[in-house]
Amino acid sequence: MNATPHDEVTIGFGLPWLTATLDSLEQIAVLVPEDKLDWRLADPSEKWHFSLAEIVMHSADARRMFARMLTASESTDGYWSTGPGDDGVWPFKPYGTKQAILDSLKESRAELQPFLDRPISSMSETTEGTRKAFERNLSRMRERKLDTANDEKRGPASVLRILMACAVHESGHRSSLQTLLRMHGINLGAGE
Repeated sequence: MNATPHDEVTIGFGLPWLTATLDSLEQIAVLVPEDKLDWRLADPSEKWHFSLAEIVMHSADARRMFARMLTASESTDGYWSTGPGDDGVWPFKPYGTKQAILDSLKESRAELQPFLDRPISSMSETTEGTRKAFERNLSRMRERKLDTANDEKRGPASVLRILMACAVHESGHRSSLQTLLRMHGINLGAGE
């Protein structure tokens, strides 16, 4: 049977671990109890840690960042934080409700979705956004008189490199969230 372009497997379907990673964080975020949203690990070394809510908010921000890197959008709409301050603490906007956090996670997933819906044959393509990011990065490196040879050899990020970075980033935070919820005795369900 010959496939037509409309029948081509999408990136999201062809890379099920990618969609499973995004799905998993969304499923776990729902399980964070309202009274534990602001709980954060107390590190004996006194290093700052994300609260449970902030793990999810940061993950939503990262999804937006990766999606916007692909689309060349410089919008900062929807971000919970602009990143860490000089003290290493991430200032987050007040979230209001748990539902606002969950909605943000879904909205940021929607920004990524057009790339998950692309044909799997387009994974190695670059986008206007990744080419612009590449040129900005090279320019900054040159201003700082850093060697750009390896970066130039690697070239602009492909759709796959960005989606892989998103999945790896999210997987780490999902694992932290799972562990912290288990510390509170929260049942994550079978297979988690």
